[in-house]
Amino acid sequence: MRVCVIVLVCVVFFLIPCPGDTKIYIDISSPGVRPLPIKIISKGPRAREIEWAVKGDLEATGLFEFVDPDVPGAELIVNMKADTDAGLSVLFSIRDLIENKEILKKRISSSRISIRPIAHTIADDIYKVATGKKGVFRTKITFLKDSGSGKKELWIMDWDGYNVRRLIAKGLTSSHSWSHDGRYLIYSAQRYKKWKIYTLDRRTGRESVLFYSKGLNLVGGTSPENIVAFSSSRDGNPEIYTIDIYGKNLRRLTRSIAIEVSPVFSPDGSQIAFVSDRGGTPQIYVMNKDGTGLRRVTFEGSYNTSPAWSPDGKIIAYTGRINGKNQIFVVKFDGSGNRQLTFDGNNENPSFSPDGLFIAFDSDRDGYRAIYLMRINAQWKKRITPRVMNASSPEWSPYLK
Repeated sequence: MRVCVIVLVCVVFFLIPCPGDTKIYIDISSPGVRPLPIKIISKGPRAREIEWAVKGDLEATGLFEFVDPDVPGAELIVNMKADTDAGLSVLFSIRDLIENKEILKKRISSSRISIRPIAHTIADDIYKVATGKKGVFRTKITFLKDSGSGKKELWIMDWDGYNVRRLIAKGLTSSHSWSHDGRYLIYSAQRYKKWKIYTLDRRTGRESVLFYSKGLNLVGGTSPENIVAFSSSRDGNPEIYTIDIYGKNLRRLTRSIAIEVSPVFSPDGSQIAFVSDRGGTPQIYVMNKDGTGLRRVTFEGSYNTSPAWSPDGKIIAYTGRINGKNQIFVVKFDGSGNRQLTFDGNNENPSFSPDGLFIAFDSDRDGYRAIYLMRINAQWKKRITPRVMNASSPEWSPYLK
């Protein structure tokens, strides 16, 4: 088993003015928002590499427009100076060119030449200054890699597809998810012909069995209180259950002759979306966390699966079959406002970024299965896994410390 290596980054703040009302340069809640013109000037060894990575992060959002250093018109300017005397240290500042004032000055240091972690941290700071919101550039995405002969492994990568590495290779890893605080990875695997649900503590690297019974046991999502939802056929028919992260307080939520799978908690933990064919075909349903208040959400199409809540709890992304192919859709949690986001190839298994700006999904649009990102408005899509890798079932991490 391999666990991820965490690079410690030392951050020292030099200046953060605290005016009564913090200026918001980009209101991401407004439709048709204008991209913010910004300059980035970098100096020192490895500075251009850092600048390139920072621009890649910000460009993906569609919220920034980069202005050449010698061209007027920018509203913000970012100056970065890097040195490699002891590891890597970057002093950077953000200045408002309209009001001619410095907004942020900060040094980030690492004992190693850690280009991308430092670049992602700088991009997060720029994004926070511009929007007032947290960026996702230090988050991770886990996914399943096809290792041949039908076997799958659990892998992890940075949000943009860099730093790809294997986490779990034992058995056939199937469904997986993150704990709400990002400490645990929870996943299902078949070992010695038995399906069990495991947890991996990312702090210690320790793997533990969370749940086991006869039949098929497939993990779903986790609530803010670290209650894990899963589907199990322990009693002969796949039903929805919950259990806490320590393997205690098992509770059965559904009782039906139908197949009930893929349970995921709403962001506040009060509701669970899941898939059931109790109406004759697989559809998305929502119920309260105790199993009461059941209602159907999807009505268009005869095959709808893989629900994923947006971070604000207002919409659910899912996989729906149309014209013989699987596509990504979103629908409001009350069942209204259904909208198709993908159209090329087969596209499945959506997962929201913790800010709700992006959706990760898998697709065979290029002739093989790979992980892609798209903005929630579907105006930008990008493959992020290597071309030689068959990958599926992305799960976006929460914000990580």
